[in-house]
Amino acid sequence: MVTGAIEAPKRLEDLHVRRDLVASLLLRTLAFADQLTGSALEQRLGLPFETFSPLIDEFEKNQLMDTRGVSNDPGLEGRPYPVKMNYAISGAGRQRAAEMSAVQTRYLGPCPVNFEDYLALIRSQVSGKSPVTDAQLKKALGELELEQHIIDQIGGAMVSRASLFIFGAPGNGKSTITERMALLMGAPIEIPHAVALGDEIVRVIDPVYHKVAEGEQPVDRRLVKVERPVVTAGGELKLQQLDLTYDSQNRYYEAPLQWKANAGVFVIDDFGRQEVPPMRLLNRFIVPMEKKIDYLDLSASGRKIELPFLCQVVFSTNLSPTELVDEAFLRRMAYKIGIGNPTPEAFGRILRFECDRQGVPFDEKAIGYLLNNLYGKKPLRGSHPRALVARLVDLANYRQQPPRLTPQSLKEAFDACFNPALGSLVEDDWARPAIG
Repeated sequence: MVTGAIEAPKRLEDLHVRRDLVASLLLRTLAFADQLTGSALEQRLGLPFETFSPLIDEFEKNQLMDTRGVSNDPGLEGRPYPVKMNYAISGAGRQRAAEMSAVQTRYLGPCPVNFEDYLALIRSQVSGKSPVTDAQLKKALGELELEQHIIDQIGGAMVSRASLFIFGAPGNGKSTITERMALLMGAPIEIPHAVALGDEIVRVIDPVYHKVAEGEQPVDRRLVKVERPVVTAGGELKLQQLDLTYDSQNRYYEAPLQWKANAGVFVIDDFGRQEVPPMRLLNRFIVPMEKKIDYLDLSASGRKIELPFLCQVVFSTNLSPTELVDEAFLRRMAYKIGIGNPTPEAFGRILRFECDRQGVPFDEKAIGYLLNNLYGKKPLRGSHPRALVARLVDLANYRQQPPRLTPQSLKEAFDACFNPALGSLVEDDWARPAIG
């Protein structure tokens, strides 16, 4: 069984993966590189040499590979003799590798982990409750200006890892909230590069979403310790990305987004802006969210598998919820959190924070000038102070002057951010109905 605490496998039988799959991976890895030391094969396969040494002996006996002497790499000093040996593919071996590639997977990389072992591993790293405190959450949220009742609801969702529906006008911190939630998901997790289901392979790790954790990596090099993943899909999300994607040329699958998000957070951002109708997208998640199981098709073989659905799902939108979903779906969402516009007092605190952050002397009179002379009926947004101060600093740097909060500098920064010529284009109407 694969767990984060056990030693690396020492025998082929310990892999719980088909012997011919490992043999094919070893021979094709060698054919791709032409010649590798035993140590290099260890690194590429993620296995100790003793695990696949029986295959090396078998290949040498069948003249599929040759030895080319001991490497003089100083980094191998003290390693066993077979590990320092250079191994080269023979002509017959290259032909056999080509034959294997014609009918089997062409996956190259660390040896896959058995699917059942992966299930045990991922389940062992997801607890039912998360010990998140109010102080921890406020620290993670940082400078965000949120009312206490909103913080409490976010905390409740984090503790229970329940589904979350966040809505409200753009620019008030919805995306930042989902990013900061990941800081409280827990300790790093171990995930495999790939998993094997019989002869079929699914690649799991994705450098876009899986950030390698600091510190010691697992002894079992088929695994990588990563920070809890935050997988965000926006308006570009398509239903196909929620299914196993089969690479017909290389004959292996790419894990869908929710699989990559397991033990982390899966954020559907800009919900309602996707090409697929909102209710169709929501219906795709109803069963997984309720049963904690997702069903995926291995299209090449026609098999169906059950995958634990262990990610926390967050829907985030700046569209009106009543235009997107019906009451029945909202009942299934454990937490519904509306993020409103900041109050004038909160807006002032955000402005002060941004001035301090960007080295601009703060002037209390700037708040009144902005609210009374520039904003008028224009709604306040939490993101506006950062943009305003940044534009003010830009113009000051251009003029080679120290940045200051003056009526003129504020008016110029305001016009740069919200040029009247753009009209309603600068006003995000979060009540606008969804497309499709």
